[in-house]
Amino acid sequence: MEQIILKGKVFPEIIYRKTGSGPALLLVHGFPANPLLWREIIPELSSRYTLLMPDFFAVPGSWMVDGHNSMDMLAEGFAAILDNEKVERTVIIGHSMGGYMGLAFAGKYPSRLHGLSLVHSSPVPDDEARAEGRRKTVAILESGGKRLFLNKMVKALFPDEFNDKHPEVYKRQTEEAIAVDDQSLVAFYRAIMERADTRSVVQGLSCPVQYLIGEKDSLANIRKELAQKSLAKTSFVSIFKNAGHMVMLEEPDAVLATLNRFLSYCLAEGQE
Repeated sequence: MEQIILKGKVFPEIIYRKTGSGPALLLVHGFPANPLLWREIIPELSSRYTLLMPDFFAVPGSWMVDGHNSMDMLAEGFAAILDNEKVERTVIIGHSMGGYMGLAFAGKYPSRLHGLSLVHSSPVPDDEARAEGRRKTVAILESGGKRLFLNKMVKALFPDEFNDKHPEVYKRQTEEAIAVDDQSLVAFYRAIMERADTRSVVQGLSCPVQYLIGEKDSLANIRKELAQKSLAKTSFVSIFKNAGHMVMLEEPDAVLATLNRFLSYCLAEGQE
């Protein structure tokens, strides 16, 4: 997997990974992970597609300006990657935070999308209770409580039965999260907290939108997520009854199957 360091117009430095061949996909990891979040599905996807994977935490201070970023700024970073690769249109597959970034990109560059896949992600902003929880989390992170918060957060990403059966996955994801530098954790969490309501963006898209939903996702409101399926002109919805917030690690074969159907539709000849 190739690592590319790009000097951007918005960010002094952005880093992304590249592998595979074929039509280009933007595969965007969530918080607080890295492109290896997709490790279980990269081999098959890369046999058919060129995977461009932003790596937000590889180098402290990258993907930020003076310690800050925003969803709109991150969307500009995606445009810089596509321009560097000479890719006019793509499909974005974004997990959680990565989906929020994909929605911001869709708002700014709708004509550059063949499709948008939201993996445990939604265009709905936080309600006040969730927003207040996020503000408290920022305070915890800024006061040195990173390890305690991340241990608890990563455990909640998976159902209890998955953690019991696969403790090595929870341990690995926790270690990768704790390795992220403190400044990046706060900056990206603030960007999540301050993201816009993008339901009107989805309504305006001409490309298909996909939702991958875990029925045991403790971080999501399933009813609220399902209510969004009618926003897009063309929607694909997959519900994983035994999955939490990390379906690409919990049920990779099922994820590949549903992604391949979506990608085939989006990239079919003549599909607009």
